[in-house]
Amino acid sequence: MNRENIEERFLHLNLYGKGLISLSSTARNLDLSLRQVQRLVRRLKNNDWNPKVLLFNKKDVWNRREDLRDSIAILHNEKPQRSNPAIQYLLHEQGIRVSPSTIRRIRIEKNLYHHEDKVEKRYFKKFEAKRFGDLCQMDTTEGCWLEGRKVKLVMILDDYSRAILGFLWVKHDTAWNNMLVLKQVIEKYGVPSVIYTDNDSKFRIIRRPSRHFEYKKDCYETEIKRALKELDIALINHPPYQAFCKGKVERSFRFIQSRFVPEIKATNLEELNEEFSKWVEWYNANHVNRMTGCKPKERLEPNGFKPLSREKDLDYIFSLRKKRVIDKYNSFSFNSKRYFLESKDLLWGCKVTLALNPTHRIKVYHEDKFLKEFKIIK
Repeated sequence: MNRENIEERFLHLNLYGKGLISLSSTARNLDLSLRQVQRLVRRLKNNDWNPKVLLFNKKDVWNRREDLRDSIAILHNEKPQRSNPAIQYLLHEQGIRVSPSTIRRIRIEKNLYHHEDKVEKRYFKKFEAKRFGDLCQMDTTEGCWLEGRKVKLVMILDDYSRAILGFLWVKHDTAWNNMLVLKQVIEKYGVPSVIYTDNDSKFRIIRRPSRHFEYKKDCYETEIKRALKELDIALINHPPYQAFCKGKVERSFRFIQSRFVPEIKATNLEELNEEFSKWVEWYNANHVNRMTGCKPKERLEPNGFKPLSREKDLDYIFSLRKKRVIDKYNSFSFNSKRYFLESKDLLWGCKVTLALNPTHRIKVYHEDKFLKEFKIIK
């Protein structure tokens, strides 16, 4: 900085220090930030308003080392797509310590950032279901919220009303726990039109099964998709890497983490589910959603939920299915345990379907006919 610039800077800072001009005017005249003006005035006061202190700025001198600037330029030119933290790591290996923000500033000064490198702004079209029950968003969040232990919240949110329809606090985000929440919602409200989820393997096949597995690629499906299909419920997954598509349920998770989680008093999952059940009652009845301007309970009409047919057995539909072949002893094995059918059911060599509730029971079906129920042998 030359002598004239220092004198001009000192003049404006001195006027601000005496209270003759405002902070914003000083910053605008010197083309500095408000915080930088305050720092310079503080430095002058600490040195009896000696203008020589404006000649030396340790931070500016360190950041403007030409060898550092050249090193950053070389690393950028090698691979322009390198991020600032990536360049920071490579410089650290050379014994040079510098922050990502400094690297970014130097890249800008050297005109290494180009307009085409900037991320194009994404504009969103506002969408909302037309009726209660037309579209339900389902997702899971997790955190160390139960006395420092990690727990997961599986939840279903209605798109139109923003009401929390079903939930379950669990240790593991399994297909079975998700099916329990779906069953909970259908028993309480009826059959929704669409369930909207992410691309987790519970909902969508993302790995090719073994070549020894008998399947047809077009018809192979997850347990959850199979169960929803039996109820004529469409399962839709948002496009990969676009989690913002289910922003309503993600925003609800953030609200839960700020309002409910800090108040948790539970010591186990059972108590946590009880606490959250009471909180959900309050939320659905009293919380005014910022986007709708209404409480969830005020948007339960028009109702798009369809009544559940009496012919549908939810216990059978929401079960994990396994196939077994009956042996000559009229029995089958599951988890290395043997189960025997009634002597009247002679099914040697026939395939049966096991409808599993993995916590306590197995129901056996042959050609959609119920045969027998077993308690799972531990």
